[in-house]
Order: sequence, then structure tokens, then C-alpha cells
Amino acid sequence: MAIQLYQHPVSPFCIGIEKILKAYDIPHEVINIPYSDRRAIIEKTNGEYYRVPLLVDDGVPIWDRTDLGQEIARHLDRKFDLGLFPSHLEGIQHILAKYIEHDVESVGFKINDIDYESWLPDLYDRIMFVRHKERRFGDGCLKAWAAAEGELLRRMTELLVPLDQMLQASPFLVDTRPRFVDFDLYGILGNFMFSGRQRIPEELWALNAWHKRMQALPQGI
Repeated sequence: MAIQLYQHPVSPFCIGIEKILKAYDIPHEVINIPYSDRRAIIEKTNGEYYRVPLLVDDGVPIWDRTDLGQEIARHLDRKFDLGLFPSHLEGIQHILAKYIEHDVESVGFKINDIDYESWLPDLYDRIMFVRHKERRFGDGCLKAWAAAEGELLRRMTELLVPLDQMLQASPFLVDTRPRFVDFDLYGILGNFMFSGRQRIPEELWALNAWHKRMQALPQGI
């Protein structure tokens, strides 16, 4: 297989990239690595990288090197002429991607992380997950997020409202067909709903309709 995607299934950015590959029927192999073991990525990048997603295309490793990383998506866009980044939409996609990946994702992942035991069955992975979260966000962060779940859900809804309003006027976020930010948001929401316990709020009807269209791709591309 020419293209391999090394990923954690829960990662919002992996979900988005895998959806691009599937939506455009690009032959690929998905390699799910253990949460606590990044050796496969370290080996593929000769020690230069350890995060996910990692794309290997004909033996060449490609990863997102910047804060608002789009290198993998742009590589696929150039190679397969996907139309994810048309020049006239660069500005609005940059603004939207920052909102989606910083504001929305910063709340969505906490809600899903509350249920980490349901999607991390291995005890060692669980312990390493807690260690990673507490080193970054402080001791007891997962318990604190669980205690604040109601407020986090209210905040998530507030953050999704502007996107729902955009989608009331268009089938996709910035165009009549999906562009990069649609796959970006799809990944963030995929992470938010990964445990199976959360759903997009029903009152956000346009966002729910958009999500069904995204799930149905490649129809309509």
C-alpha cells in the first residue's frame, strides 16, 4: 500500500485525515498504534517526530509541522487534486480552522476524555493517558472535567452555534462542496462523540444535517 496512515482512532486530527482518504477513495492502509507506544512513528521519522497523525507516502513520512498544521492535508490535496484549499478561500479557511482547532477542540476533547476508560481498555494505556493529561493540565484534571461536564457541554453548544448558523445558508461551511475546514470540523466532532455518549445537540439542526452529508461522502463531491 503506497499510503499508510499511522494514527490513534480517537485523535480529532487523525479522524479528519482518514475521512479525506475515504471520501476521495484514496487507497490507503490505517495503522492504529497503541496510545502509550509511539515507537512506530519515531522509527518512520528517524526520531524527528512522535505525534499523530503520520502519513507515509511511498516511504516518505509527512506530518503536520506547524501549530495550525495542514501539511498532511495539503500534501494529499496537491497529489490528488482534491480542491481542499482553493486560493479564494484561503483567508476564511485560515480563520475558521483556528476557531475549530483551538476554541471548539479545547472543549470537545475534555468532554470525551471524561470517558477515557471506555475507549482505552488496556490498563497501561489508561495509566499513561492519565499521566499525559495530568502533566499537561494538572493533577486531577480528568475528575475536574467530569465534575464540570454540564458546563462544558453548555460551552460546546455555544461554540457550535456560529457554525450551525453558517450551515443554515450553505450545505458546507464555506462552499457548496466540502473544503478542508469541513474535514477539520468533522474530526473535532468525531473526537467529541468518540465515546458514543455524546451527540451534536438536536437544536443545531443545520450542523446535524451537515454531519449526515459528511458521513455520506463520497456522494456529492
